[in-house]
Amino acid sequence: MVFCGAALSAAAAEDAPLWEGYWSPNAAWCARAGDVGEQTPDWYGREGLFGLEWSCDIAAVSETGVGNSWALKLQCLDAGYAYSDAQILLVTPDDRLQIIDENGFAADLVRCAAPQD
Repeated sequence: MVFCGAALSAAAAEDAPLWEGYWSPNAAWCARAGDVGEQTPDWYGREGLFGLEWSCDIAAVSETGVGNSWALKLQCLDAGYAYSDAQILLVTPDDRLQIIDENGFAADLVRCAAPQD
């Protein structure tokens, strides 16, 4: 049974989208990956996007057909306010995450290492 669990864990890791992980606008914040509070990285994953006082469920995701980029339709909650959003995520060759939302807001994030258990 243990072998099957390890195989499932490996398969799940292989299925992780390229954009899954901790991301931050400031590389110095990466030291606090997995923490909750100011100046901590956000988590982007198949289960949703999560930051300080905001979160988004992924309603739909599709590849754009241009490089390592995806279009996401999101249902979000920010400080008690619910809204829908659409974003394009692009993982660059130097492993940065470029985001453009439906309002033209752009973000350039650096990937952070996963926290050590």
